[in-house]
Amino acid sequence: MRLRILLALLALAGCAHEQAKVESAAPPVAVATPPPAPPAAAPAAAPDDSADLRAFLSQPLAHFEFDRAVLTPDDQLRLQVLAGLLRAQAGAKIQIAGNCDERGTEEYNLQLGARRAEVAKRYLVDLGVGAERIDTISYGEERPIDPGHDEGAWAANRRDDGQVLVWTTRR
Repeated sequence: MRLRILLALLALAGCAHEQAKVESAAPPVAVATPPPAPPAAAPAAAPDDSADLRAFLSQPLAHFEFDRAVLTPDDQLRLQVLAGLLRAQAGAKIQIAGNCDERGTEEYNLQLGARRAEVAKRYLVDLGVGAERIDTISYGEERPIDPGHDEGAWAANRRDDGQVLVWTTRR
C-alpha cells in the first residue's frame, strides 16, 4: 500500500514537472487577481450555560454487565459524544459516579463502582479530555435508580452517572 502511494506521488510530481516546462514556453498571460477575502469572522463564543451538557448527563453514561467494569461499544459511542461536549465547553468539570446493583457486599460494590467510574474517565482522557476535568466517585449500591429486586432492576442499577461539578467561562 505504501509503495502504491509513493508511486502515485512520484507520478504526480513528474506530471507537474512536465506541465511546468510546457507553461514556461508559453507567453505570459495577465491574470486578474481577485481582491483579498475579508477576514473571517471570529467564531462565536461558547454559551456560558451548560444546558446541552447537563441534558446529556441527565441520562446514565454507561451500563455494565454483572460483576464487570468493561465499556460496551454503545457506551463508548456515548462517551465519545460526551468528550465532544466537554471539548467544546472547556470550562466544565464533571464527576462520574460508579454504581452497582444490590448484590455483593457493601465494600465490594464500592470497589466495583470505583472501577466502573475510572474506566469511563480513562476512556474520556484517551479521547482528549483533560484528566483534571474529571472526578470520580463510587456510590456502590447506595443510589439505585430502580428499587426492584430482579434482573431488570439490577441491570438498570449497574451504571455510571455524570454531573457537572464546575462551570466557568474561559477566554
